Amino acid sequence: MAEYRQKVATTAITQMKLDDIAKVSAGGDKPKLVSDLASDEMRIPIYSNGITNEGLYGFTDTPKIFDKAVTVSARGTIGYLAIREEPYYPIVRLISVIPTLEKFTIHQLYLALTDTNIQGFGTTQQQLTVPVFKSTMLPILPEETRIEIEELISPMFDMIAHNKHEIVTLSETRDSLLKKLI
Repeated sequence: MAEYRQKVATTAITQMKLDDIAKVSAGGDKPKLVSDLASDEMRIPIYSNGITNEGLYGFTDTPKIFDKAVTVSARGTIGYLAIREEPYYPIVRLISVIPTLEKFTIHQLYLALTDTNIQGFGTTQQQLTVPVFKSTMLPILPEETRIEIEELISPMFDMIAHNKHEIVTLSETRDSLLKKLI
């Protein structure tokens, strides 16, 4: 990531509104079919606002979001970001952001949002709304620089995804072995 930050620091940056570079939508109510465990029929993850297990709420049968996206927690832990590479179902005002700008990937969107001070508003319970969030200004690099940066950062994000998958697999193996020992 140091190479990314150095490249960004030495490149001319344009500020653009989030609404001009991405499709932004909010999750709603939970689906009618919900399972705590994934199965062949219920394999689509449901994500909500939350940090624990990256906001995984459960599983359902039909996704609401099909494209790769970055999710942003809009209540509670406002500004918590996660990359979603598989179809999913967002609930409880979890904001989904899908890049639409040419050669602007979810990795670059994630990093741009990470460098943005995402804040909610309200007196009782802070929240972030889609109309307010759409007007957020993000730093956007020229297209050729975005391509170079993606070549630098993509392998790192691939390794992160691989490691997360391996952790889940190892945890399941551990749990299975512990059941046999007890």
